[in-house]
Amino acid sequence: MRGYMMLAIPVVESAALTWPEDDVPRACALACIGEARMRLRLEPGRNLPAGIRHAQRLARSVNALCDHYQTVGGEHR
Repeated sequence: MRGYMMLAIPVVESAALTWPEDDVPRACALACIGEARMRLRLEPGRNLPAGIRHAQRLARSVNALCDHYQTVGGEHR
């Protein structure tokens, strides 16, 4: 999941930054990127349940980045 996030973040950010500063989709995408970057800095826990929770959070971030890419990516302009 970390690799997917590392690839998706700059792509979504580039797409979001083409939108006007006061657009809601841009703000939502940039907030999602901030959260994804924060999650990349976190380390998984030392036991299996903590590792699973960490992987699930990363997967949710990847999913959210994909959703935002669809919103601010190819459908704009």
